[in-house]
Amino acid sequence: MRIRISLFVLAAGALCAQPAHYELRPAHGSRFALTVEKTGLLSGRKHVFEFQRFSGEVLFDRAAPNRSQVELTIDAASAICKDSWVSDKDRGNILAFMFRDMLDVERHPRLTFRSSNVVMKGDRSFEVAGNLVVRGIDKPAKVTVMIDDGQGTLQSVSGQAVVRLKEYGLKPPKAALGAIGTKDEMTVEFQLVPLPVQESNPAGAQ
Repeated sequence: MRIRISLFVLAAGALCAQPAHYELRPAHGSRFALTVEKTGLLSGRKHVFEFQRFSGEVLFDRAAPNRSQVELTIDAASAICKDSWVSDKDRGNILAFMFRDMLDVERHPRLTFRSSNVVMKGDRSFEVAGNLVVRGIDKPAKVTVMIDDGQGTLQSVSGQAVVRLKEYGLKPPKAALGAIGTKDEMTVEFQLVPLPVQESNPAGAQ
């Protein structure tokens, strides 16, 4: 009887176990970037923008991924242009166009993503569905995610998503009478280092 009761208590404890809580913010080894490919005469070239400031939270449940949640907020004005194939002046112009005409950072200073469902696709791969807000426009998005959860905790989270510019009213410029353009897709790529959050015990808890 004691054995049965012990097994019941262990099972109930597992069912009631809370997802692990992590914080997301810039850290050594982290990266959050947008990539847009050129077309026409510059086919094969890419505009790459890396964001220096972001914050968020992850609630991760390895046993029940559908209970996991992700929220991420990116400071739109923290982007830097990483294009190595243009001059410093052109890099500045590209970034200015991104801030003013693409993201409109003065009126929409943040990009946000909030998950609505997490599905395991492999031992360490997941599909995270949710909503991405760009320029105040809220659209469904799906993110492919890979994790490293060695030693029982999340060590890193990486992944990508493809977003269509026109869905968010983003119209990249054309140059040289249309001979140089930009694809209607941008790729979101990230490598994040989750930091465990130490939950404080309620007052009086033993």
